[in-house]
Amino acid sequence: MSQRIFSASDFQEPSVRGSRSGGGSVVARVVSSLIGLILTVPALLMVIAGGGRAYQQILQEARTDADIGAILLAVAGLVLLIVVVLSGLLSAAGPLVGGVIVTAAGLAFLLDPSLVEQASRALPGFGRTGVITLSLWCQSGLLLAVGVTLLASALARVIASRSGAARSRGVRAVVSIIVAVVTTTGGLALLVVGSTALLRSAGSYGARSLDTPSLLILLGGCLVLGGVALTAAWSSVGTAIIGTIVLLAGLAGFLPAVSTAAFRAVAPLSSDAAGGASSVLTIGFVAAMGVTLIGVAASCARARRAVR
Repeated sequence: MSQRIFSASDFQEPSVRGSRSGGGSVVARVVSSLIGLILTVPALLMVIAGGGRAYQQILQEARTDADIGAILLAVAGLVLLIVVVLSGLLSAAGPLVGGVIVTAAGLAFLLDPSLVEQASRALPGFGRTGVITLSLWCQSGLLLAVGVTLLASALARVIASRSGAARSRGVRAVVSIIVAVVTTTGGLALLVVGSTALLRSAGSYGARSLDTPSLLILLGGCLVLGGVALTAAWSSVGTAIIGTIVLLAGLAGFLPAVSTAAFRAVAPLSSDAAGGASSVLTIGFVAAMGVTLIGVAASCARARRAVR
């Protein structure tokens, strides 16, 4: 007999002890959904705009002084993004709605790069450098990676809310740390390789071309990072630690010295990989991933406590 594994009710908040009715749960889902619907796009646009200014100054103009305005703009976007992910404290609906929007946009931009130009016309105040970075995010598949991780965050929240009290929490914490460190490193490496190759193929062969092997590498990186977010369903320790490390690295990436050091460290292996590694740091992608991982760790920890 076939049986559905997940249904719409899976994304509902379980009854909290002491609650007199389910009204609070309904309100939580509505509020969480609105947060994901309203804040996700502005949050990422602010990160992209701030990262675009930093990208121009550091990688295009080779300046050695930090653009404080760009950093503040990107940080403001990161704050809004963590609000979206932390809406999972109320319900999985917020990260789910945000993940659906970003994943759909990421797929559309990746399959039809000309949409980036149309989107830039709809954002007259975005600025030339912001549009360039929007192209980097969209045509390289990095926007898709953020969307997949948000969807994984919502699924992790659902699993955590139904897992009950965990046994052998110490063992789970140690395993989650090891898994998070290894898989996050591997996932980011796959994204750097895949996204850099996709950008190169788009520039070489025209806007309508899509390098299938590079796309598969990119999708592999998306799935790996999504898997890191899913581990928070069983233990939030590893996800919280690696998320903090990734966030700090991403924030440091806005500084010219750090981006230059990242390029020089990877350059002996591959010049393309070096350019990709410094780019994902500078444009704010790494920081956005760190925020997402920290948020899912917090929401899953709360979900497990609520059902004990």
